[in-house]
Amino acid sequence: MSHITLAQQGIAAVDARRWDEAITKLSTALQTSQNPNWLIARSKALVGAKRFEEALDDANLAWHNAYSRNKRDALAEAQYRRAVAYFRLKQYANADCCCIYSMRVIKGHPAVEKQDPADKLADENRFWMQTLDDALQESKDEEKDGRTEGGIAAALGDGGSKVSKEWRMASAMRLQILSAMEKLPKDDPARKVSTSLKPPQKKLADLQSGDQPEAAKSTAGSNTTTSTAPVAPPTVPADAPMRLQDFQNDTTMSVSIFSKGNKKDELQVDILPTSVTLNPIIHPSGDAKLFRLELWGEVDVETSKYTITPSKVELSLRKKTPGKWPQLKAEETRAGQGNESSEAAEEERLKLETLKEARKKAMEAADKAQTQSTTSTTKTGGPAYPTSSRSGPKDWDKLADDSDHEEDDGVNTFFKKIYKGATPEQQRAMMKSFTESNGTSLSTDWNDVKDRTVETKPPEGVEAKKWD
Repeated sequence: MSHITLAQQGIAAVDARRWDEAITKLSTALQTSQNPNWLIARSKALVGAKRFEEALDDANLAWHNAYSRNKRDALAEAQYRRAVAYFRLKQYANADCCCIYSMRVIKGHPAVEKQDPADKLADENRFWMQTLDDALQESKDEEKDGRTEGGIAAALGDGGSKVSKEWRMASAMRLQILSAMEKLPKDDPARKVSTSLKPPQKKLADLQSGDQPEAAKSTAGSNTTTSTAPVAPPTVPADAPMRLQDFQNDTTMSVSIFSKGNKKDELQVDILPTSVTLNPIIHPSGDAKLFRLELWGEVDVETSKYTITPSKVELSLRKKTPGKWPQLKAEETRAGQGNESSEAAEEERLKLETLKEARKKAMEAADKAQTQSTTSTTKTGGPAYPTSSRSGPKDWDKLADDSDHEEDDGVNTFFKKIYKGATPEQQRAMMKSFTESNGTSLSTDWNDVKDRTVETKPPEGVEAKKWD
């Protein structure tokens, strides 16, 4: 089994929180290539296994390998993993410092700056001066910048949405760190910074050949019987993910699907407007079965192409609409998305309730105005607001138009607000559902609305009519 396949299986085990399996497989793969993303994954697994010192060593080594390969996304994530390891080691000043390093890389600062940012954030004795209030204010400032079309997302263009999320993760981590640090005495060692922008570097630890925590070593030492039986090769899970690699320009999305042993005359590739199916293709487990790739955007089937080789399938997908896609797949598959999906569902429910409430209030305001019109007249006999109105008498011939405009403005303002804060996929769902339902439904779930026409659902007591 190749080291790449082992690494993929190790990363899948990290996502499934099978820490020991992930450490074993990633350790084997890292003996061949010290890929920074694999080191980051093993650092995460080591934290899950409560091996915090080793997790820190892997995060430090990941930073050096990412720096040598000029991978900025891995540099930022390596600093974040350093922060997590320091936090678990209860070295709070070091943890907060590494969060700041990560956030600065995300915002475009050099990976190695002329002056370490920590020098300005610690006193002469290296005690950390940042507080929870400082972190909260920085988070609010970034949110304000985002609303005025500045901030991270605007500065980094097409990739802004993804890195903005990474920035918020580090910002949220800071709140946990500084909240814990505030409970410590002023002279506690955990408040003192001992790390630096460029981390120390150790050789790769071969965690399969005896580099274990002290507790594990003492347990192993108590056993006087040494096993010489050969270690069985790890079994590849049937659901191990396919390895994909993609790059794009404004007109084309190119995708490499790595799979060994495919036969050109047997593999059927079908390119559809929003998906690609390959059947049967060899999966990492060795099974030959169907693989379906759901695409983020639409492609032109006629001009898209594919090439089959014994080791991979190359797709050249022509975009239906020119422009950069934020991601290849229609849905992200990052670890922990289960929690995010439930949060998204709750967020959608609240948005729909708010929309219904806004429309209800607008209708109540119109009804109230209509009731008042029957008891109010102007000096010339025309209908008017009561004379106690702040704005004075008004012509009721214009009131209906004004009321309609106010209702439209309220709904439009509300729609624009939630639309601006949504992901590209949610925006597509909102536009489709709101337009097709004639403004009576609003959904942020693209998977729910993409393949159906959203029906008009008028408020209770109101009948929808078509006008010629």
